[in-house]
Amino acid sequence: MAKPEFGVRAVRRARTRSRLYIARPTSTRGWTRSLLRMSALGIAPALVVGAVTGVVAQHQPARQEVRVAVASDTPFTISGHGNGHGRGMGQWGAYGYAKDHGWAAERILAHYYGGTTLGTLADAQISVRLQGRDDQPLGVYSDVGAVVAGKSVGPGDGVHLTPTEGGGASVVVTRGCAGDVLWQETTDHPWVDPVDLGPDRPPSEHLKLCADDTPYRGSLGVALDGGATRTVNVLEIDDYLLGVLPHEVKANWADTGGAEALRAQAVAARSYAAAEDREEYARTCDTKDCQIYGGSASEDPRTTEAVRSTSDMILTRDNKVVAAEFSSSTGGYTAGGEFPAVVDLGDTASPYHDWTVTLTAGDIASAFGVGELESFEVVARNNFGAEGGRATGVKVVGSTGTAEVTGLEARSKLNLRSDWFTVGPGVGDPEPLSLIGNPDPASPAGEDVGAVGTTLGSPIDEKYEEVGGVNGTLGAPVGPEMMLPSDAGKFRTYTGGTIIWTETLGARVVDANVLREWAPESGS
Repeated sequence: MAKPEFGVRAVRRARTRSRLYIARPTSTRGWTRSLLRMSALGIAPALVVGAVTGVVAQHQPARQEVRVAVASDTPFTISGHGNGHGRGMGQWGAYGYAKDHGWAAERILAHYYGGTTLGTLADAQISVRLQGRDDQPLGVYSDVGAVVAGKSVGPGDGVHLTPTEGGGASVVVTRGCAGDVLWQETTDHPWVDPVDLGPDRPPSEHLKLCADDTPYRGSLGVALDGGATRTVNVLEIDDYLLGVLPHEVKANWADTGGAEALRAQAVAARSYAAAEDREEYARTCDTKDCQIYGGSASEDPRTTEAVRSTSDMILTRDNKVVAAEFSSSTGGYTAGGEFPAVVDLGDTASPYHDWTVTLTAGDIASAFGVGELESFEVVARNNFGAEGGRATGVKVVGSTGTAEVTGLEARSKLNLRSDWFTVGPGVGDPEPLSLIGNPDPASPAGEDVGAVGTTLGSPIDEKYEEVGGVNGTLGAPVGPEMMLPSDAGKFRTYTGGTIIWTETLGARVVDANVLREWAPESGS
């Protein structure tokens, strides 16, 4: 049997009674520490992962079926870099380049989107499918009135649209959203329009959903998708971006030197939207499958300034707009693909630059549906960045089958932050990330980025050292850094307490009761 990437030599489990001896390795760095941590956590692994030099299963010499397996509670540490697919611009990297390197938006865009040029988008509208409203009739109102079927509707009066075959709609207008019917008819124009269709109109003119008062710029209408009802918002593309950027990037970066990152995001988002062509009735959608869009309620003056100051700017190649993909964090090296892979020095600002997660053999086997885990290895990488690059092929072998998937599929099944990961033994810490990449053509003359080493402690590590480290009141760590629910922050437990980090609070030492308030289900 070929030795898997992380050196698994599994314990052979015979069907007759046997005694297990695991010889202690004398030269494998970190193995003893991992075993001690597992013991401290009350874990009795039937498999020790690493370069184990002597694994012996004694059993009676009778004919038996011997199989390679891994005890289901055996822990594995998966260490990774970045958050998201890593293609195109890294948002945290853009922030780091703006804040720490003083790059303007144009330079940020040139770095991440090689082979493109800045162009201009003529006045354009975009149609957005509001997926949360799928299969529901539409009811809207406006504080100053609206227009439907060529008729004016009074302030606060509700307009209810149901799509009909042939692209029209039935219209019912009520006093308020749920009052008496004022009039009704059918129309071949299935849209409710604001009193003024111009761009950048004041909030009082925005249409609002009767269901929850969410306001939207532009017009709201309905369409049929097969026999299913869809709600669509049509508006100017820059008005649309006003409701995108606050969901896709942190507006408060502008307060800490990152305003140029917001401007770069505006250009990337405008380009991505302009290249979309999803449905016959809607070019894009309002979820992360496209770009997250929340209407006008979530608009922020800082991201609005980024949109307005880059108005009409798009990225082009061969005079065509490009779909400028982006993700939260590249981990220090972009993934390549549509745009050349590049070193991402700015990503050292990211809280997801390096991460770890601990899974058991049972977790992994269950995720891939292969019975009892026998081996788990990365069989192919893309060669961009450290550690061989992102996983492009993963093979999982179990007692009932074998799964061969892409790195992205493995990321999805195991709920990992990215497809740039390695697998190691037991419960441990992430290895320092050391990148070797090509020189960055956008860097100032004399700046050497041919070989880039980045070994940065996390805010939790820094706080731990500040309070004395292993010799302080917290004592030794008993687990890796883990995420709080909804990605609210991170925490790490020690023998004498816990450190929690959030962007708002920073890193703080707390007791177990505080941790339970933040993460009542944590501990697995």
